[in-house]
Amino acid sequence: MTDHASPPEDDPEAAELAERVQRLCREYGRNGDLADMFEEAGAGELLDTFNALILRENAHPDELSAALDAIDEALASIGLHGLTRPNRSWSPLPGVRQRVPEVFCYVCPLKRCDRVETEGARCSFAGQPLERVRLA
Repeated sequence: MTDHASPPEDDPEAAELAERVQRLCREYGRNGDLADMFEEAGAGELLDTFNALILRENAHPDELSAALDAIDEALASIGLHGLTRPNRSWSPLPGVRQRVPEVFCYVCPLKRCDRVETEGARCSFAGQPLERVRLA
């Protein structure tokens, strides 16, 4: 098990990018409907480009954001608006966390998004299982 780096809480752009990637990964892995919608929107190439970009180790955050923006724009043309956009904000309340021994979650194996699951799942883009991380 390796350390998993989350976006710093003081970097809202990195946190938003991670959430956008997580939302696309989760929806893309849910079933084949999203792939069909990409094809309907003529955006299959955008999905291929994003997939190659997310797997590239040195992908710049601006490139990922631009690819997600292009995906959102293309899918909006068929009525699917804001697929990768966060629809809420969250910040931890000070002093409310208590240590819980041996708590685990599963996170993005590429360390590109903020997807978190309570049990094993797979990254839709890398085709790898989510990485097990000890929380406490």
